[in-house]
Amino acid sequence: MAQNTLQEDTTVPMRARVYFFMLPVAAWAALFAWSQLDLSQQNTLYEKYSLPAIALWLGLCWLGLLAPRRVGFRAVEQGIFWGTALLMVLNVYYNLLSIGKEGLWNSSVWLAIVFVMAYFVFEPKQAWWVSVGIFSAFLVVGLFALTPQALRGQHLDANSLVQLYVSQLCYLVLFRLLVRSKEHALRVQLEAAHLHHLAHTDPLTGVANRRSILKSLEEALAHHQKTAEPLCLVLLDLDRFKQINDRYGHEMGDRVLLHATQVLQQHLRPTDRLGRWGGEEFMLVLPNTSLTEAEGLCTRLQPLLAQHDHLPPVSASFGVAAAFPEDDPKSLIARADAAMYASKQAGGNRVAIAP
Repeated sequence: MAQNTLQEDTTVPMRARVYFFMLPVAAWAALFAWSQLDLSQQNTLYEKYSLPAIALWLGLCWLGLLAPRRVGFRAVEQGIFWGTALLMVLNVYYNLLSIGKEGLWNSSVWLAIVFVMAYFVFEPKQAWWVSVGIFSAFLVVGLFALTPQALRGQHLDANSLVQLYVSQLCYLVLFRLLVRSKEHALRVQLEAAHLHHLAHTDPLTGVANRRSILKSLEEALAHHQKTAEPLCLVLLDLDRFKQINDRYGHEMGDRVLLHATQVLQQHLRPTDRLGRWGGEEFMLVLPNTSLTEAEGLCTRLQPLLAQHDHLPPVSASFGVAAAFPEDDPKSLIARADAAMYASKQAGGNRVAIAP
């Protein structure tokens, strides 16, 4: 669907490719139909001149795609759409002028394509009203074409007229229902994704919450037990955080938490997992990481946490535990927590290794 701005519309490259290949095909089809009708001498005056004009117009639009900076994709797309819409309205008018003698033209099967195109060119709601306007134009030109014939008492093929208008009305409504159904399905999907995000994300820091980081630990531990790759768990607690809240207020406390989160995120690998374990505690799940590497990471994080502007002193007590084959999440967390507690008891701003 078309977006508010062309830059925001991620479907533009796809649509441009479709137009690039389909416009020459459509132009060739128009010229082929014109040549066949001309050879059989069955073409009407409208078809004799409209089909070459259509091919020429489609060719010009195709050339416009080759020079997007000078012409603009939006202008080319609008030209394709409104040119097609005008063609379909004229097709209905001239067909109805001779419907008593010739019945419905073969080209009538293409009328509904303009309703499909509308949903590519415009926003869904706007596309609906554009489609309604084009169908209304079909009705208006039908009145202009048929009223004089009816007043003269000419025979009109009622069945063909009903088939023409009812089929187009059905297409009009069907395309709208299909788009609405897709919009509803997408809305449900987005709402489900949003609820999943809320259920697994800490609202303040934006990192995984306790439930989500525990699941990551369970998965990492299962992988460790299956492959024997090293796995380390780090629990860290921000030092003197309660004093910061009491002295500077909870807003300052939130800023300290956000600062710590940013530092941790910037210095973890894509495979590492970070979560807020609760309050001022964070958990790091470090797959394929030895105990020495995990200790080195925590040591590097200490001065980085202390580097900030306009915040109270920030430090953390780290507890590091390496996973054993017999560990489950509870036992591994307990050892990391005990190491973190030992670090805190020793004065904080330290890294303690669990036995």
